[in-house]
Amino acid sequence: MIGEFERYHGAALRELIVRANKPIKIETCDDLGRVNSYRIDGILGVHIKHSSKRLPPWQFTYLDDNILEIERLSKRCGAVWLIHVCGQDGAVALSLDEFWSVNPRNAKTTSFIRVDRDRNTMYRVNGTGGKLSRPKPRGLHYIFDTKQSPE
Repeated sequence: MIGEFERYHGAALRELIVRANKPIKIETCDDLGRVNSYRIDGILGVHIKHSSKRLPPWQFTYLDDNILEIERLSKRCGAVWLIHVCGQDGAVALSLDEFWSVNPRNAKTTSFIRVDRDRNTMYRVNGTGGKLSRPKPRGLHYIFDTKQSPE
């Protein structure tokens, strides 16, 4: 039987493959047992989380083990993106810098990402330490851009 998280990861990986517009090599880059992190072409790291909730807001919790895994991934890769699959609505990615901007390092509480959107609008992203300065578009197309995030 295909696990729920495998379906959501598959959707995110499929979009990455389609958006790359070239052949890419994807390898697992995980040392905690449940594969959440991948390395693309040996230089780009992605960490995938999902929420099976049908409607917004979608909440993603980052426990200490998740944070350590992401930090190890960032040491192995040139850029790291955190992909959040929001039920069947779509996916939104945060660069590691964007994640840290709304989840301060050494915070006293558990880090989280909360994604919300109204109909026909972009995603609003909040974290433990506040709100991302601008909304994010649906999709993962900007991961392969040379910029860290869409304008």
